[in-house]
Amino acid sequence: MAVTTRCDGSIAVHAKKALELGVTKEEIIEALGIAIALNAGAAPTYSARVFDAIESLPAE
Repeated sequence: MAVTTRCDGSIAVHAKKALELGVTKEEIIEALGIAIALNAGAAPTYSARVFDAIESLPAE
């Protein structure tokens, strides 16, 4: 949902939480595909920000 509402703060928080819960990149890509299908507008652009948020997290 954060992708469709274009909320960078929420994208970062939800991306971090998804990884903490063990969500795989493949599952994130699938969810982003659904977000894009539901709200084609800016969703593709903001989908890239999910991976930017993931890459900015410290390695564990």
